[in-house]
Amino acid sequence: MANPETSPMPSKLMQFCKKMGLPLLLFAILILPLFLGKYVSPQVKAFLYSLSLSMKAILLFILPFIIFSFVFSAIMNLKSGVFKFILALIAMIFISNCTAIFTGFAVGSIALPKLAIQAHAPADAQALLAPLWTLQLKNWIPNQYALIAGFILGILFSFRKIAIAEKVAKKLNFWANTFLKKVFIPLLPLFILGFVFKLEHEALLAKALRTYGPVFFVVVGTQICYLLILYFLAAKCSIKTFIDYVKNILPATITGFSTLSSAATMPILILCTEKNLPEPAIAEMVIPATINTHTIGSAIGITILSLTTLLAFGHALPTFYEFFEFGLIYALAKFAVAAVPGGAIIVVGPLLETYFHFTSEMVGLITAIYMLFDPFGTATNVTGNGFFPIAFSRLYDFKLTNA
Repeated sequence: MANPETSPMPSKLMQFCKKMGLPLLLFAILILPLFLGKYVSPQVKAFLYSLSLSMKAILLFILPFIIFSFVFSAIMNLKSGVFKFILALIAMIFISNCTAIFTGFAVGSIALPKLAIQAHAPADAQALLAPLWTLQLKNWIPNQYALIAGFILGILFSFRKIAIAEKVAKKLNFWANTFLKKVFIPLLPLFILGFVFKLEHEALLAKALRTYGPVFFVVVGTQICYLLILYFLAAKCSIKTFIDYVKNILPATITGFSTLSSAATMPILILCTEKNLPEPAIAEMVIPATINTHTIGSAIGITILSLTTLLAFGHALPTFYEFFEFGLIYALAKFAVAAVPGGAIIVVGPLLETYFHFTSEMVGLITAIYMLFDPFGTATNVTGNGFFPIAFSRLYDFKLTNA
């Protein structure tokens, strides 16, 4: 019998808990206020809510800089200076993300009403939790302008290589990543806690959490089916090729699920994808350029969770025409997603407020729920990035042949 002290199981359990530390902490933040909320005074809840609002104001103030930095750096990092290659790569990433977003909208619009999601508001205004203070920071530039500027300058300097532009791109990317990884992500539990206590105080938290249970199966089921369809099409409907594709990419999928990081999975993803390509060098060229921008897992997940949150707070689902502009802007905003846990929801939060009138607590709740779903979203992102070089190589070769 193995000695418990020398058994590898405790160390493996500790490693797993360490990897899952943030999701587990967020899970506790969502659940504990249900039981401990009555022991916390309204003044403490109001203080935490005010703190969350202040953190949100600071994030929104800095967000245009973050968006510009990541878009500018992502475009500049494309190694090839060939116009056709860069244009085709950007266009296909955008189209693929768009397709996943609108698939999420279609599935959510059909499936969620069948779950009979309902929400109720507090009985009277006295039940509302008001902040103790508000921090007002003027938005110095709209996020859309920062996004467009990053695209234009990134494409311009990727064609006309200038050393100082590359240096600036690296510096901006460094400072943006430093803020998110060293400041915002460590404070993310505190950021969410105030919004969760507001929901608990207003008797909305328990109902909202019950809502997301069945939705988990809708999100993950859609992600799995979507990936299987993509790989089946990539295999040209050949069962044998399809099985080979899935078998080859599976180690990267499992790694993405366990590490919660597409970037950390990139080395094994490249090795796995090379087995599915006629020319292995394609994976080395395409995957590093798409690892943080082509994220179909979060495209599907956030879209369905956004629709769920609207229903959970008593709002109607948007029509296709109401969703259309949001979907396009969301697909563009994916070029600005940081390689940190919850990077996608950080960028999409302001869009949800602009297009669907999300409140601060709605953004806080969907952020926490999305982080709990993140292992499956990351695994889908990684697996989708294994499909992308197969499809892109065929499309790009076709264009070259007919040039």
